[in-house]
Amino acid sequence: MKAIVLFTMLLLAISAKSQSLLDAVYSGKLKADTGAVLKKGDSLKIRENMAQKVIADSIRKDSIVAAKAAAIEKQNAAVSFKDTAAGRNTSTIITANTEVVPGESAPAEKVVPKDNNKIWKTFIDSFTTTIKSEVISSGKIKKGAYSVLINYEIKPDGQININSVASDPQSSFLDDQIKMRLTLDAPQLNPVLSANGQPRTVAKKQMLTFVK
Repeated sequence: MKAIVLFTMLLLAISAKSQSLLDAVYSGKLKADTGAVLKKGDSLKIRENMAQKVIADSIRKDSIVAAKAAAIEKQNAAVSFKDTAAGRNTSTIITANTEVVPGESAPAEKVVPKDNNKIWKTFIDSFTTTIKSEVISSGKIKKGAYSVLINYEIKPDGQININSVASDPQSSFLDDQIKMRLTLDAPQLNPVLSANGQPRTVAKKQMLTFVK
């Protein structure tokens, strides 16, 4: 809309200027591009030709300026529309074409797997608290101190395999509960690699102590 208004105003200005130029040419105050000056004694044809040439040159120059101004205004209006649609408010005026070179994306952060010892310790601490609150408190467990030895393996794929659970003094209920819960809840660890870099099975032991 702004571009149309601007273009209309320029056309009106050009028209007014053309009339002024015509008056100036006929009065002998303005020279044509040839350097000749219109005089009162010149023929009507010569006067008209020179006047038309001066006016045409002026209109051509003004039209070029108007076209450039309209193009810049149209481009600015398009940018403003895009920014408004995207929720941005900007009054940036385009003066030249610029090439935007996208920056290189930041390299992805390398994820370092947790140490098996830390993973297992975190799990055992939580597991021990659960056994104390849900199993040791049961009426099937007699009062006393219990040491529980757990034999397990870390398989080549990192899975935990529970081989045996033995309590001292012996409590089959306690042993069964611990083995069942470990089988269901034990975390997957990182595969343990041999000297040649191949995953291997590793035997492990864990001692737990409970007091009721």
